[in-house]
Amino acid sequence: MIRKEGMNLKEFKITILTTTDVHGYIFPESYSTRKEVEYGLSRISTMIRRIRKDADHVLYFDDGDDIQGSPLEYYHATVDNSGVDPTIMALNYLKCDAMTIGNHEFNFGREVLEKAISEANFPITSANIVRKGTNKPAYGKGYTLFEFKDSPRVAYLSLTTKYIPFWEEPKHIKELDFLDPIETARRYLKEFKLIGVDVVIIGYHGGLERDPQSGEVIAELTGENQGYEMATTLEGVAAFIFGHQHKSFATKINGIPVIMASSYGKALGVVELKLSYTNKWEVKESEVQLLDPMEIPADEKLLEIERPYQIAVNKWLDEVIGEAEGDFCVNDAMYARTRETALINLINDVQLYYTGAQISATSVFTPDIQGWKKGPITRRDVMSVYVFSNTLKVFELTGQEVKDMLEHSATYFSFENGIVGESGKMKGYKYNIFRGISYVIDLEKPEGERVVKLEMNGKSLKMDKKYTIAVNSYQAGGSGGYTMFIGKKPIKEIEVEVADLIVSYIKEKKKIKPHLYGSWKILQVDGFSGSSN
Repeated sequence: MIRKEGMNLKEFKITILTTTDVHGYIFPESYSTRKEVEYGLSRISTMIRRIRKDADHVLYFDDGDDIQGSPLEYYHATVDNSGVDPTIMALNYLKCDAMTIGNHEFNFGREVLEKAISEANFPITSANIVRKGTNKPAYGKGYTLFEFKDSPRVAYLSLTTKYIPFWEEPKHIKELDFLDPIETARRYLKEFKLIGVDVVIIGYHGGLERDPQSGEVIAELTGENQGYEMATTLEGVAAFIFGHQHKSFATKINGIPVIMASSYGKALGVVELKLSYTNKWEVKESEVQLLDPMEIPADEKLLEIERPYQIAVNKWLDEVIGEAEGDFCVNDAMYARTRETALINLINDVQLYYTGAQISATSVFTPDIQGWKKGPITRRDVMSVYVFSNTLKVFELTGQEVKDMLEHSATYFSFENGIVGESGKMKGYKYNIFRGISYVIDLEKPEGERVVKLEMNGKSLKMDKKYTIAVNSYQAGGSGGYTMFIGKKPIKEIEVEVADLIVSYIKEKKKIKPHLYGSWKILQVDGFSGSSN
């Protein structure tokens, strides 16, 4: 229990600050271009310090996904894990009051996670991540209590998306269960009543499955995101802090503040609760807003503390690993999703090279994808293209299941008034581009019938024959709607991250040429050329 100083008042105001999905973005600098950016935890730090100067009772909560995601955290986890985790060090400096465990906290394994937890001066916990076969949180108590002297007793309940087993390497979550967060919350809300908690704040590392105003479905109803159900069914909660989706919103559902503060330190969430006391403390007024750090100077003291890490990672990123004998540039993510590019072909070629599979599938993972031009290739170039900590798994799928994969992937597109666009049914990073097969997509056909050609080596795939396919570890669990993988065991696993495989491939080859194979096209998109083999 953490005691905060207060005053003996019949009215009381609490200011709640929140960040989420920081992913190691502390410095206001792009790891791709080295140029200044208008976000980062160091800018948020200045904002938090200013608010604490003016407000009497401030609690700062982080909603998770902090120790993975940027080259800074990748370097710390995989190259030199000595010293305090850089983002944990920053949150210590910011006097964070509690942090919810996010799904990406597991990506580098339990040893890295548990080291980070041990280095924090604040609780890092989740009530629904429990020891297998129990209701006991695996890390911490699941919640944190705050007592203001002669004033409200506040509980911050940490919850995490239950969908982690669909994404994460089984060895990283061994002996853990991921319980339903809403059922878990109900259990804790009853406990909070018994111990005299006045105000409950929920920090859920998960997002909204429905629009907060209309209630219309905005995300797949898989259980990955349950924020709307949470906010509309749980009683006795003063505010909901959400994350995971990297979205920005500050609104109310049924009069209760709900907030998601973007990602990478692009926003600071602020919830103000005004309470009054008669027979008990009750929230009488509330305000919720997002603050933009765009014009805010970075906290120089925090930057100075973190600088040794930044110097080390930039030196590592600038290592020349090989030479490109032509351009591997992509200036637009949608272009790369609708047309064959040498860059995406390279990723698929690497996956085929290391797995020996017949087919490979990969994605354009970031809208900021750039690739590299002819000449020296650095590790920074590769890390900017392959931004996730995925490994590879090989499965056997029937020809029908391969076709189902392509059909599901093709739902990413809409085609209206002669324009190819995004349907909104799938996030861009879930859309796959394939190698090892030749295929044609016709967007004027109904969904489920858009793949009008599917061949391997000039012959149609046999729907009942089995083929081997390499996919990343995220999709291997059936995520993104690729249900053909659910329940299947991989026949081969490559336990090296794909970004490292690309680096190793380029180092081995020393020089790489850009290739366009002409193996796939979308009929409604211009620019296809080449042979279909």
